[in-house]
Amino acid sequence: MIELKRHSNAVLELRIPYTSTTKAFDFFLASDIHLDNPKCNRKLLAKHLDEAAAKKAPALFFGDVMCLMQSRSDKRGSKSSIRPEHMGDNYFDLVFNETANWFSNWKDTIVMMSDGNHETSILTHNEIDPLENVTRLMRKQGSKVQHMSYQGFIWFTFIQRNPDGTTGKTRRATLAFHHGAWSGASKSTGQKYFNIFPQAQIVVNGHNHERSIISHPAYNISANGTQTIQNRWALQTGTYKEEFKNSTGFAVERIVHPKSLGGLWLRLRPRDSNGVEITCEPAT
Repeated sequence: MIELKRHSNAVLELRIPYTSTTKAFDFFLASDIHLDNPKCNRKLLAKHLDEAAAKKAPALFFGDVMCLMQSRSDKRGSKSSIRPEHMGDNYFDLVFNETANWFSNWKDTIVMMSDGNHETSILTHNEIDPLENVTRLMRKQGSKVQHMSYQGFIWFTFIQRNPDGTTGKTRRATLAFHHGAWSGASKSTGQKYFNIFPQAQIVVNGHNHERSIISHPAYNISANGTQTIQNRWALQTGTYKEEFKNSTGFAVERIVHPKSLGGLWLRLRPRDSNGVEITCEPAT
């Protein structure tokens, strides 16, 4: 059973017991869900979360879980962009409660939600912390979900037990995340993140609603002085908000390219030698 250990505001560890290096472990990564927006493809998200639950793959969300743009004081508000169940004077309460209740179907699957610009904007302008409220409500329903900030680290620590119960081999992959600061999916964007997070084998960002998987091989020196090549991965997690289905609207008027819907599957396999094998593919 995977154990969650919160080391600090910036670091969450997933401690994963393993007995064989032939077994791989799956994780579901997503961002820019915008669950409360009528354009959110909830059917696709539910499909992917059902698949994650079936695979026993923990789900991690990297910002903009909600839109939260329809409060009375928000100049971005639009009557067509609010769901009927969120109509009311207690708008934020309605969104937080409905979000927590909708995700309750996967309360044992979703292990982390981090802030995006939509959440931090509400905190800045309304003194309300959206994901702190949603995760609190989910934990009351039995979830172990953790709320993290706009930027942070996930440690995937694979632990093998000796016959006497003591800790044997330990393998770790480090994932660094930042909701997003630069536009576009490119080799240079990934390299910027690896410059900021030099200890990470995986970097994840969202924000621009792009979805991409780009490898960044780098030279590495082992403890005995052997040169190896380590494959690192820069991942962008896509979106679940479909803004291009019709021929009108803010995104279409800006002549923005249609975005790829869905998150990513991350697969990790502890190896006999030091390290963790990393592969990734889109969720379809």
